[in-house]
Amino acid sequence: MPVAVNLSLAFAGRQKELTTLNSLYAQRKHVLLIGPPGIGKSALLQQVRLHSPLLLCEETSKLSRICDGLERQLGWTHYRLDVVERKNRLLTYIERRGESVAFDHVAQTPPRIARFMAHLSKHVPIWIVCRSKLPHDIGRVWEYLYDFVRVHVPPLSIAETRLLVAQIVAQKNIQQDALNQAALLHQLSKGNPRILEELLIELSIRKYKMGTPFGRCLLDLDRRIQEITTNVANSST
Repeated sequence: MPVAVNLSLAFAGRQKELTTLNSLYAQRKHVLLIGPPGIGKSALLQQVRLHSPLLLCEETSKLSRICDGLERQLGWTHYRLDVVERKNRLLTYIERRGESVAFDHVAQTPPRIARFMAHLSKHVPIWIVCRSKLPHDIGRVWEYLYDFVRVHVPPLSIAETRLLVAQIVAQKNIQQDALNQAALLHQLSKGNPRILEELLIELSIRKYKMGTPFGRCLLDLDRRIQEITTNVANSST
């Protein structure tokens, strides 16, 4: 059986969005990066980090976890410091260093975290990555976003989908005829990179008769089953 390819690091296209984000970084602007689940917000953030220093906090549900993530990148240990001491130490260092800070997966922020982000924004550029800018989704940080530049991440274009499929085919990770079905894969995924990734993983595991309606439907069905199985497994852990 073919080994399923790990597509998590695959990246294609998005030149317009990358140009915009790199320009905003150079201008030291506050950024609000918005898009639905799986659209590629975190992937774009990682691409920016390849060329520009950017402290990244991937877990933003609690202040202690924000401290954990930032301290880990700085190589710090907190020993017996409490959360307030850790937070103040980070604020002092980041303000002096002046480096931009990105907060990924931001949702329903409580007042304590919102105040931390707002305080940082007075001294360094901060980037907030979220699914929605609506107050009930993003939480209390909403009230501090008046001077943030909003960047909406759109679905992949069909050209970008073709480019990504071509890259995976060239690596001999999926069946060759998938390239001829790039338009169909784009339609099934609706330009969502995560769904496209799931479809490509299915193609790497099992051979489908992509030239037939049955084969195409079976591919989509298998992807949906795998998605449900993964969600159930995650919810039980």
